[in-house]
Amino acid sequence: MNDLSTIRGIFLNHILRYCVRANTRFSSAWRTFFRSATAIGFSALLISSLSGCSRKTSERKDADPGIKTSDQVQNISVQELLPPLGKSTGKREAEVGTKAKNDYLYGTLAGQYKRMPLAIENLKKALAAEPKFIDAHHNLGLAYYKIGKIDEAIREWKTTLRLDPGYAETYYNLAIFLMDQHRIDDGIKLLNRCIEVEPYHLKARFALGKIHQQRGNYPEAIRHFRAYQHEDRGDLRVLLALGDLYLLSGQAEASMKEFESATRIDDHNALVHYQLGIAYQRGKRFNEAITQYKRAVELSPEYTDAYVNMGDIYAARKEYASALSSYNAALGVNSSNPYVAKKAAEMEKLLVKREP
Repeated sequence: MNDLSTIRGIFLNHILRYCVRANTRFSSAWRTFFRSATAIGFSALLISSLSGCSRKTSERKDADPGIKTSDQVQNISVQELLPPLGKSTGKREAEVGTKAKNDYLYGTLAGQYKRMPLAIENLKKALAAEPKFIDAHHNLGLAYYKIGKIDEAIREWKTTLRLDPGYAETYYNLAIFLMDQHRIDDGIKLLNRCIEVEPYHLKARFALGKIHQQRGNYPEAIRHFRAYQHEDRGDLRVLLALGDLYLLSGQAEASMKEFESATRIDDHNALVHYQLGIAYQRGKRFNEAITQYKRAVELSPEYTDAYVNMGDIYAARKEYASALSSYNAALGVNSSNPYVAKKAAEMEKLLVKREP
């Protein structure tokens, strides 16, 4: 059985599951493919949190000589990627013929199953039948991006926006491309356009939140993460980011709420308990802080900072034996920590003075 027959068989078996609804941007199947497509690369600033790929752009190019990007595309003006907003002049899936729709869906499924040449072949067939098929242009751009044909991807995404200037996902994709070229400020402009046309575009809100967080613009970062939570209050990454931001902004109570929500989502995450411990400690709820630090080291016995923070709380309360025990546990993980070694020595001296 050839590749096309295989894909068509999969399609026939799963058509009810994967069909795109009439007025949606792209199918759930394509969303899966998109997550793979973005992993081709991203700027060092956001790469670990958004794309799931840890390589920098230069490393990516060395590792994959098939990636092709012309100087013209690398240096493309951001204004070329920001057409005036207006009415769509293209066609959505509900408006195209049966053959174009089927070819589009075959191509989408091929993309999901990482058969990019087959995805490109079928998406091109869909566009041959319906040259103004907006979603097909967008998804063809994703397929090209995945195999490293960046110029072709940008061309398809520019066509997508020419046909529909309100296609939010394309602005997001283009922002990823620009930030992969280390053009962070231009990427921000495209992300802002993305949320202008789709205010609760989650990936764009998350990206903007992380950028502003790392730039120290905490109120703006909080604004974007709160907008994210308007649609999804259960994302652990966002809860942790907001908890950190509230701590950095001196809002201990607000920080506690975010980290407490995070523990309800993932009670087996040492980082979550450690961060909640910090929030409690900042809020002078020391017993609760110790409980969280103990849970953190229970889950991750080498969590040095949790031992140190417990030691600091005990030391401040003049519970020197407990403080020494905590500091020694930290030294057992990292014996070269000068702060901990100093504190442990201090506790020993204080305990000696207490002896009758």
